[in-house]
Amino acid sequence: MPKPSSLLALGVATLGLCCAPPIALAQLPLPVVAHDGVKVSIVADGLHDPRGMVFGPDGDLFVAEAGTTPGIYTPPPGPPIDPATQTRDRCYIYWPLGPTNGGYTGRISKIDRDGSVTTAAEGLPSDANNTFVGGARMGVGAVAFMGSHLYALTPGGGCSHSHPRDPNALLRVFPDGLSIPIADLGAYLSSHIDSKNPTDTDFEPDGTWYSLVAAYGALYTIEPNHGVMVRVGPHGGITLVANLWEKVKQIDADNDGDKTYTALIKHRGAFFIGTLGRGIHDFAAFVYALSRDGSTIRQIASGLHGVLGIAFDKRDRLYAVETTGPGLRLTDAAAGAGRLVRVERDGSLTPIVTNLTFPTALLPGKHGEFYISNCGYQCDDRSHFPPARTSLESGEIVKVVIPGGDADPD
Repeated sequence: MPKPSSLLALGVATLGLCCAPPIALAQLPLPVVAHDGVKVSIVADGLHDPRGMVFGPDGDLFVAEAGTTPGIYTPPPGPPIDPATQTRDRCYIYWPLGPTNGGYTGRISKIDRDGSVTTAAEGLPSDANNTFVGGARMGVGAVAFMGSHLYALTPGGGCSHSHPRDPNALLRVFPDGLSIPIADLGAYLSSHIDSKNPTDTDFEPDGTWYSLVAAYGALYTIEPNHGVMVRVGPHGGITLVANLWEKVKQIDADNDGDKTYTALIKHRGAFFIGTLGRGIHDFAAFVYALSRDGSTIRQIASGLHGVLGIAFDKRDRLYAVETTGPGLRLTDAAAGAGRLVRVERDGSLTPIVTNLTFPTALLPGKHGEFYISNCGYQCDDRSHFPPARTSLESGEIVKVVIPGGDADPD
């Protein structure tokens, strides 16, 4: 079984998916549970696997969506691996994650202050993995504004994701919905050696780029499968900020840097990074602080599981969205295991919101509230599984107001 460090893919090589019992359609997403006076509300629903979020200059909320592209069911045995194809620039993903199925269902939605949802961009490259391991989708993974300009990650693109003409890219998105690639992130991975071994069966040639942050006059993003963080300049130049595998390996007691780096934010002059973890390690997750120049890193939180979003409040307390819990894989059994927790000064975790359904992102609001992308993957129609996993289009954005815990939108 491949090592589950290839993200989104969020079903990443969890072979138990083929035999997981179906969940009744009406149950997804599950009703969230708020704790200790916390107020929750749904600001938008009907989204297509919502992922990263950002506020625009006018206060509208923009949401990246992975889309509705269906996967192809390919059961074992998988084809034998030809050693000659184990190159960094190969054009496909090995079974069981592959074969992928490409489409153009990636989308960016805009939610105004009244909760009305409109489409900011659509028809963007998307793909889905082999439904034997869940058929998880990638389309638009994250969005960010630099000044008045909207940018988006499209990890559903690239030759290995069945898009030979549409790169896995950072896009500039215009107000009319048209977009242009300004940086080919897949080409960067294929031409730069990193810690990910191309002979690994879960190797992602084009990457599964996840978070996007505008800071210091540039855009920063993380690739979980390869464990690298890069800076993309205004004109598309890509430079390495940190090989996170190597950085964390130096401070890890087990000399292990493969943590599947996912969530990325800037806070008070530094970057903070959350990890999904790996199935073979019970999705044990951590949060790290990385200096602005990428030279130093330190661990600031542990005891978490499957972190896909992080943020701070104005009292400088850390919050994390966990997409799974201890002893669970990223399968249907983890529905309801997602939660928003606060990391206390002594390292303990205080549940804020529980019973989340496969959450994928956390965003601090401009008025002290937090937003969570919920039902961001795995919320599919299982009634015709395994041949098809049709999206229920049941993703939603949850607003969370915490007494005494005003979000810091830094």
